[in-house]
Amino acid sequence: MVDAKKIQRRLERYADDADPLTRVSNRLALILAANQPFYPFYVFWLTGALDPLLALTFVSTPFFIAAPWVTKRFPAAGRLYFPVVGALNTFFCAYLFGSASGVELFLAPCLVIAALSCRAADRVALGIFVATLLAGFLFLHERFATPIGDPAQFQTLLPLNTYSAAVLTAMAAWMLSAGWTEGDVTPKT
Repeated sequence: MVDAKKIQRRLERYADDADPLTRVSNRLALILAANQPFYPFYVFWLTGALDPLLALTFVSTPFFIAAPWVTKRFPAAGRLYFPVVGALNTFFCAYLFGSASGVELFLAPCLVIAALSCRAADRVALGIFVATLLAGFLFLHERFATPIGDPAQFQTLLPLNTYSAAVLTAMAAWMLSAGWTEGDVTPKT
């Protein structure tokens, strides 16, 4: 039988970090990873599209799961690892579903997570990330290839993606603001 409490303790230890912001970012990455494999089912439920390419939407799941591992080995780069993976996944899904799907709205939580999880020592890297993200959005928005299915079909994803991106943004802001007030928040590299 599966011991849920044991699994939860292992996940908490895996996400744990001395830096409260990194710990919260790691937890957010694992929450996203746990929800991501269900996205193709939501797409199918809302659009009726049953294309094997939908499975590609959770190819990035292992990269989200790896976020705590990366932050432990590369602390300076680790704070931006999760938002970078999220942004790359967002651009990839926008390529699959087109801009009309609203999937690009997930760039908002990527920005919030990056901005609130970085310290003063990370400002240059954060600036590069924000500039690259903005340039990517401005360059790629509505220039993606034809979606994998009927573009009108994927417009039905707009409410789901709007709601999901808003919830993830609010959850990230709430959790990271708690990280800023937890214990010693002096800048760490």
